[in-house]
Amino acid sequence: MFGFKMDFSIRPPKAEDFNDLFRMVTELSLHEKSSDLQVSREELMQELFCESPSLQCLVAKIPDHCKTHQGHTVVAYVLYTNAYCTWNGRAVYLGDFYVMPECRGKGIGKGLLSTVAKKAKEQLCAIMLTEMREMTPLIEFYMAKGAEDLKLTERRHFLRFDGDAVDQLAQGAN
Repeated sequence: MFGFKMDFSIRPPKAEDFNDLFRMVTELSLHEKSSDLQVSREELMQELFCESPSLQCLVAKIPDHCKTHQGHTVVAYVLYTNAYCTWNGRAVYLGDFYVMPECRGKGIGKGLLSTVAKKAKEQLCAIMLTEMREMTPLIEFYMAKGAEDLKLTERRHFLRFDGDAVDQLAQGAN
């Protein structure tokens, strides 16, 4: 397990992967020191396994003989959605991207990102977008793979409406 490359497979999650997936969602939230994890287990499960999900997911699984110290074999995930940008056309928006710390540097993150890119190309998406709160090793990882920081190059900002702002805007609709 501790070699440079690790044997792994990438696939959409199965229902039996959900506990591991939600564990990693929680680990990511704690890693980012974020207390704003507002999606419940039930909501996420419903969204991932409903008839027409708007959220797409891939997980990375290692063989049983390579289990992590805690005994896990589902060790990474990425969540993404389809988007549209009038400047570039179809896009993929990367949400969560997480590889368990003991499995980093083994090619799993690159494998996940490459698989999302392949799926984006199959769906005729011109670009992949994501947002980050601050400079992190993940930003460095993305930039090493060819990502461009739009705040630096195009002075674009990602803005969010949530909670009270959405409620107030919705009240103004006819």
